[in-house]
Amino acid sequence: MGRPKKEKPTHSSGMYVYKATIGHNFDGTPKRKAFYSSTSKEDAKTKANQYIIDKEAAERTGKFYNPNQITFKKAAQKWLESVKPTLSDSAFNNYEVAVRLHLAPFFNNALIINIKPIDVQNYFNEISKDTPLETMKKYKNCLNGIFKMAVDNDYCAKNPCENVKLVSQCDTGEKQTYTAEQSQLVSDYARTHKDGLAVILMLEYGIRKGEVLALRKEDIDFSENVIHIKHSVADIKNKNTGKVEVILKPPKNKQSYRDIPITVEITKMLEAAKTDYIFANTKGGLYSPHNWTNRNFKRFMNDMQIHYKKQGIDIPILNPHELRHTRATLWVNSGKNLFAIAAVLGHSDLKMLQQRYAHKDTDSLRNLLDL
Repeated sequence: MGRPKKEKPTHSSGMYVYKATIGHNFDGTPKRKAFYSSTSKEDAKTKANQYIIDKEAAERTGKFYNPNQITFKKAAQKWLESVKPTLSDSAFNNYEVAVRLHLAPFFNNALIINIKPIDVQNYFNEISKDTPLETMKKYKNCLNGIFKMAVDNDYCAKNPCENVKLVSQCDTGEKQTYTAEQSQLVSDYARTHKDGLAVILMLEYGIRKGEVLALRKEDIDFSENVIHIKHSVADIKNKNTGKVEVILKPPKNKQSYRDIPITVEITKMLEAAKTDYIFANTKGGLYSPHNWTNRNFKRFMNDMQIHYKKQGIDIPILNPHELRHTRATLWVNSGKNLFAIAAVLGHSDLKMLQQRYAHKDTDSLRNLLDL
């Protein structure tokens, strides 16, 4: 009688697979696990039996059994791959950057089973001096996702960042703003500069840079002098190709869909645009916010500063968001109606509006209170 014919591999990878019951779930249903071998199904079965023996021995001594030692770096990569299909390009890129540039360099090749709450707390204590609280919260969200995945897949027993406290010692500093006089000078110069219209929309109406660059002629009611904010533009890295793409997307939130009344003068300036997009690239399409800032906005700011320096006037260079911040601050500190300000800016929280934009301007308070 000849030797029995060797069983063929049963897995698509060319491996032999053996499935065993390794315990029971909370509801009493059996918990199954697959074991693989490149040699034979019998070898896969031997691995299963050894796993069960080692697991039971660990449980008797109160230890967590983890036969698959996995590093933080590898666990983080597995987590990123698992959430990738469920996230937008922007959200995935935020997580990927947080892991690659901040979390992985610290935890690196530490076995995930060995990372304790004190280690996670020490990490946040270490970065607290130069990291804003909101950024720390984003990092903690990443860690929560990674460790939850690790617990669910038996890489570790507990999530070590559940009770970690976040305290930032970082002074983010107050955003720069123009005074009312500086703002007027910048607006006056903008009316003479080829890149000035976008600056006017940000400085005089508080429109966000991405919203400005998304404006099309169809978004302007030229008869009623109203801008309808319906879209925004962003540079977003495609999570699949790794290439940065210019994306037309919805505004920041539902409050950001808004109608902004403008003057006849600004309406005519918008109507004079020669392309469908008011601020188009050389091909008439969407302008990359990054490219527009580096080419058009910086050119305007440099030209403006040189123009006034010749007159002995020193005006600082602000970034696009600080122009919006300037407008909000000037409106709030001049006693303008908060509901009207919120409607134009796209805010819903009036308390936040006051806290964020009402600077401690004693001259404004004196004027408002007739002191």
